[in-house]
Amino acid sequence: MTNYATGFCTVERTKGFEESCTWMQKKLKPETVGGEESDHFWSESQTKALITMLSDGYGIDEISATLGKTKLQIYAKRRLLAKDGILDKPVPPSEIKNLRKGKFILLVEQGESDVRVIADEIVCSNTAVYSYAKEMDYEINKGKVIL
Repeated sequence: MTNYATGFCTVERTKGFEESCTWMQKKLKPETVGGEESDHFWSESQTKALITMLSDGYGIDEISATLGKTKLQIYAKRRLLAKDGILDKPVPPSEIKNLRKGKFILLVEQGESDVRVIADEIVCSNTAVYSYAKEMDYEINKGKVIL
């Protein structure tokens, strides 16, 4: 975002705070706010590319770099597409954590003890595996989960 601080201060000194807030909102693109207007700024090819990339499992950073859109613009467009039924609604982080924790317990019960292997299997960081082990009252010694 371009720095509008100087202009904001100038308008605030001459016309007051309320007018400067209105001026600032006119300067900002509506799509960065995540409103319904965000559809206006997306071409048909960009929308198709977004749908394809989300379906193929690309991360938001990769999509942002490829399409030249900000993360907020991508999140706003994804919400609109999910609302229209074109995309599935994103899985909340808490649900992802619960799924990973369940996979962690399953792997440990099956005899897997190497933290790195477990992290690769459940697609998370080693630090997350340590926190799952702590939550389940497991011990970790030298990179191995101990029941």
